[in-house]
Amino acid sequence: MFLERGEAVKKSVYSLVLMDDVVEAIDELAYTLQTSRSNLINQILAERVALVTPEQHLQRIFDCLSDYLRPYTHFQIQNQAADHMYSIKSALRYKYNPTIRYSVYLTQQDGRLEGQLRIISRTQSEILYFYLNEFFKLWSHIENEWNLVTWETEEGTKWLRQFKLEDFQKLSQGNELAEAISHYIKGLDDGLKIYFTQLNHTEAQYHLLKQHYINHYKEQKHFV
Repeated sequence: MFLERGEAVKKSVYSLVLMDDVVEAIDELAYTLQTSRSNLINQILAERVALVTPEQHLQRIFDCLSDYLRPYTHFQIQNQAADHMYSIKSALRYKYNPTIRYSVYLTQQDGRLEGQLRIISRTQSEILYFYLNEFFKLWSHIENEWNLVTWETEEGTKWLRQFKLEDFQKLSQGNELAEAISHYIKGLDDGLKIYFTQLNHTEAQYHLLKQHYINHYKEQKHFV
């Protein structure tokens, strides 16, 4: 049984009489899973009555993401820090092999699925930050020639892109969404690597990136 997309997820306060030992065990497990007591009990009860909760739906999407991204050995899948967040790391072909983190954020607002990709670099190098910023300006320009999206910059070393999820609002489309997100991240990461191999050839950067974007996304069924 599924909670249909578009339905508001209602929550109420209930009084339950539970054994102290049960509550203690629930709290220990909730701490391990980095969630709350109420959320864990909700998940357990939902599973018992075969109801898919919004949190379980997101987890299934993230599990599918791992299945799609795991074959790319240069990606390092990170421990999931929150129910609504999924992260991977990738090394750049630049001095000292700095890493880039791609974090996928999915939330449900008024029954609708919304999402965002955050690309984070912890670099202290001004020159590396300059190159990254120039790349995202170039990538955004190329992308918006084909697929209008919104890019933002935050805190200097974080780039944010809003996902377009109008075509992924059904719970049955979780696998399709995971495939589309993984395909996009793979193309973006490959684009970064192309850019850094052409730092001394600015004209070639644009043409190679544009051709890469066309080749990578031209057969994509769904865009995010």
